[in-house]
Amino acid sequence: MREFRDDQGRPWQLALTVAAAMRVKDNVKLDVEGKKVPFDLVDVAGLSTTMQVMRSDYTTLAEAIYYVLLPQMEPKGVTKEQFLDGMRGDSLDEAAKCLEQELIDFFPKRLRELVALLVAKMDTTSEAMLAAEKTKLEAMTVEELLAQSGVQSGNVQESSVSTPATGHSASSSSHETAESNVTGGTPPTSSPSNST
Repeated sequence: MREFRDDQGRPWQLALTVAAAMRVKDNVKLDVEGKKVPFDLVDVAGLSTTMQVMRSDYTTLAEAIYYVLLPQMEPKGVTKEQFLDGMRGDSLDEAAKCLEQELIDFFPKRLRELVALLVAKMDTTSEAMLAAEKTKLEAMTVEELLAQSGVQSGNVQESSVSTPATGHSASSSSHETAESNVTGGTPPTSSPSNST
């Protein structure tokens, strides 16, 4: 069992058990190729997916942690929304580390070593990638950064007043005819009807 504090200072004791993993699987869904599938934290075959979600999908991570901690919510009078509101920044990172360590400890020894190795390799890889990206960004000029992001530097784009709008123009929307204001039925016509 590991403890962390959320962004509002509330302490939580996180323990990954079979019951906790089942609560996550029953309540948290992942979007896989347009389909909602259960997030199974302890599926050995899907450990790389689990680790990827835990390190990059922070909303799913926080929701999974909520369901691991669910038995502690009611006694503390904390709703799901209140808990999730307390999950950000360093507290979210600390909770993720606690869950990661609990995940390692969850498995029997023969698998625990494999999961620990996977976590260590992911740490090394992500640190190297972050360092390389930081070096690359530091070497770029502001103009290069803006160009890479698709933002044009220089003059701000002309305002929408001088730019033609798509769809109806301002003049066409203000000059509605009586016929266009009729709701339901058939609008009146301008030609007289013959009644013989």
